[in-house]
Amino acid sequence: MAPKSQKEIEEMKRIPFKEAVGCLSFVAQITRPDIAYALNAVSQFSSNPGRQHWEAVKKIMRYLKRTSLKKLEYTNHGPRDLVGFSDADWGGDPDNRKSTTGYVFTLQGGAISWNVKKQPTVALSSCKAEYMALSCTIQEPMRWNNSRSQMSEDRPIFVKCDNQAAISIANNGSYNPRTKHVSIRYHFVHDSLEQGVVQLDYLPTKEQPADGFTKPLAVQKQRQFCELLGVSD
Repeated sequence: MAPKSQKEIEEMKRIPFKEAVGCLSFVAQITRPDIAYALNAVSQFSSNPGRQHWEAVKKIMRYLKRTSLKKLEYTNHGPRDLVGFSDADWGGDPDNRKSTTGYVFTLQGGAISWNVKKQPTVALSSCKAEYMALSCTIQEPMRWNNSRSQMSEDRPIFVKCDNQAAISIANNGSYNPRTKHVSIRYHFVHDSLEQGVVQLDYLPTKEQPADGFTKPLAVQKQRQFCELLGVSD
């Protein structure tokens, strides 16, 4: 979908694609996690965008205009414990078959930290993709340990995943022929569990807030996704 002719190249040079993506990135990182996946998708073409990529950016803008009253809300009645959700879309990129990692941490009924990122290597199974996503997810609360110590909180952070096999590998440290090719840096998930930093639990996909960070959703699913994140009118 990149520009093919000289005319298309000249046309795209006049379009502020990178500026628009930059502005949307600020919105997605601060108050609107519901556009994070779509923005991550279009930002991958910033170096050589085509007309269809620009149309996708404008569609995100129209969505924001149509839902301009939506905002992150937190409540005293929401869960008081910090909870993380991790998910991966195995081989979702049709060009290089790399998977997408998505995670979100919630507190008091709303999202406080989230991220969408393409995995650096190709995963050979959905289990490996989910395990790599767990590694990325657990790195996030590591930075919060000092704050948690100041608040006298020494309980593990709960992280929920929808892949039983990945949870089993993390809990048991299953070093076997089926997992030995997984990079060493991903096995610190098991070490984090042993140290009591995190605790893994299973969560069905239909209840998984991070699912919306790894794939496009239908309208009804998008509404449910917003509700799980605490994004409401």
